[in-house]
Amino acid sequence: MIKLVQAKIQNFRQLRDIELSFARDPESPLTVIRAENGTGKTTLLSALTWGLFGDDALPGKRTAYRIHPLDWDVGKDGKVCVIEVAIRFATIDDETGMERTYDLVRVTRERPADSGTFEVDGSPDLMLFEQKPTGDEPVPNPNAFIAKRVLPKSLKDVFFIDGDRALAFIEATDERSAKRERVERAVRQLLGLDILEEAERHVDVARREAVSAVRKDAAGTDVEQLATREAELNERLQELKDSKSQIYEDRQATDSRIRKAKDALHSALAAGGADRQKLECDLTDRTQQLEKERKRHTNLVQKQRDLINGSDVLARVGREPIRQAGTLLAHLETEGVIPDTLPDVVRDRLNRETCICGRDVSEGTDGHAALCELLEEVDQLEESHEILLHLSSAARHRESTTRVDDDSGSWVAQAKDSLDDVIGCSQNQSRLERNIAELRTRIRDIPEQDISELEQMLTGEEAEAKRLTGDAGRVSEQIRTISQHRADVIKDRQAAQKKVEKYRRRLAEETAANDLLAVIRNTVETLESETVDEVSSAMSEIFLKMIVADPEAGGLISRAELTRQHDIVVFGSDEQRLDPDKDLSGAQRRALTLAFILGLVRVSGVSAPNVVDTPLGMTSALVRRSLLEYAAANSTQLVMFLTGSEAQGVEDILDRYAGRTYTMTFTDHYPKQLVNDPETGRLETLLCDCDYHSSCRLCERKATV
Repeated sequence: MIKLVQAKIQNFRQLRDIELSFARDPESPLTVIRAENGTGKTTLLSALTWGLFGDDALPGKRTAYRIHPLDWDVGKDGKVCVIEVAIRFATIDDETGMERTYDLVRVTRERPADSGTFEVDGSPDLMLFEQKPTGDEPVPNPNAFIAKRVLPKSLKDVFFIDGDRALAFIEATDERSAKRERVERAVRQLLGLDILEEAERHVDVARREAVSAVRKDAAGTDVEQLATREAELNERLQELKDSKSQIYEDRQATDSRIRKAKDALHSALAAGGADRQKLECDLTDRTQQLEKERKRHTNLVQKQRDLINGSDVLARVGREPIRQAGTLLAHLETEGVIPDTLPDVVRDRLNRETCICGRDVSEGTDGHAALCELLEEVDQLEESHEILLHLSSAARHRESTTRVDDDSGSWVAQAKDSLDDVIGCSQNQSRLERNIAELRTRIRDIPEQDISELEQMLTGEEAEAKRLTGDAGRVSEQIRTISQHRADVIKDRQAAQKKVEKYRRRLAEETAANDLLAVIRNTVETLESETVDEVSSAMSEIFLKMIVADPEAGGLISRAELTRQHDIVVFGSDEQRLDPDKDLSGAQRRALTLAFILGLVRVSGVSAPNVVDTPLGMTSALVRRSLLEYAAANSTQLVMFLTGSEAQGVEDILDRYAGRTYTMTFTDHYPKQLVNDPETGRLETLLCDCDYHSSCRLCERKATV
């Protein structure tokens, strides 16, 4: 029996520096960590499993899975990032019944590069210390101690549960054989059948050595050839089994990446990613339209100018006024007003010093003075008379050159249409500019997401999953074929050996090994079969409690069952078999998965913390309450990562069982989701002691619509 006491995490992705303690009171065994999506729940789960189990617990290959913070600045933070996870846990000594406390510290180093790549600087360091009154005492061979005394690595996915990943036991995206293999592996791991399987491998080694000895003693006989062939088939069979195991692990990692890709795509679409693509297309279209309208406006304005500045515009729009002016000017010419000859006559008389009447107008006479005065007056009018004379000439010319069928009305209409086009084009530009500004604002408010890239990523991962499924099928068929061939070879070899008396001792050793193997295999098969029945019964009981189903009252679901073939099935009230993938709601499927895991834990008797990420998502209020009630009441230590929405409606149950509560906050959520700026200057997850009822300046979030 183990219990988590404390955990301290440094530089594990966005978990720069957090420390938390876990509830341990049997009456209040629940630790609640409230965290919204994208805050770091899964990262914290990964950090805890990495601390306990090492690189094999990471969701991808160590050389491809970056642990150090995403915004690590080599210039400011250093060329080497030290990642450390320290976990304090307690166990109960089987002999004394006393509690013993241990400190586990796992450290690794990464060298980030500017290109986004990184190098792992050596292998992780694992240290384990037991707390004693005299001081901390190192525990030798900590990996073996954790595997045997704390929690085997094979049970990681049973006690550290990703709410979505756990659905892999029943989800429809996999072939039935893959789901059966997952269920069978979980059963065998929790029962500790790996110990018997290890014994089976040791006995099989002894059997092979006996066969090899027989082969040597039977040199030159058919027995030697058959034994050699058997050894070759055994070697090939082991290679295929190892290959199948690797394919299974790769498929697990691929399935995890598919679920994350789907979640990322769903989140991107929910956040408006699809709208963003459409809006960006609309923005490009509007921008192109605006450019066309601007060019068109330039052309229309030039056309309007050409109409207004034309040489005959006056004749087209002012023909009648020009005609009237010409008539008036012609009358002035008839009357002799224009051209004005008086100034010339006066100057001539002054030069002659004699008026036309014969009077003397020489200088100094009254007549001379009178003519000078008259000449001064007419000189002032001379410029206006010249203008009138010019206008009269122009009017006569225009009148003679203007067509009889004057089209001034057509020109006015044309000018009006041209002006309307200019005004309309200006209005179109204003409308497009407003549309563009609105589109840019809407695009700016949508989070940056590349939908096409996410879709390509998902398609690639699904293709990889399909390829791995095909590879697994081919390897399984090869294993079946070679196993049959080997059985035939063994049968032939044993028949040949029986004919050779001197091999009796060797044959006796081989027979003993075969008998022991048969005992072990039969024991494993019996234990597994009987345990499957027990797990099936426990799973059905827990499942019905979680979904609040009453089979005696005629509920839609009467029971759940784990078959001997490791299929998880559900039956309706009329004993009709239901397909969990198609006939159960999302909440019921999640409850069925957790019921299977908790049923396994109950039957195995293994006592360890249950750490569950978002177990209540997509569940109704009633199912959420019953699921939480059962899990909290039947766990020795329970750690739950809950979103704010998951905690709604179950606060009273949380109040009853929660011994510790925390809230996780991601700094990058400001200002979109957080009210206040965390002011850390970096991307990191912060922890506060707020529970599901309250918030502080650090974790206060904006209301969502």
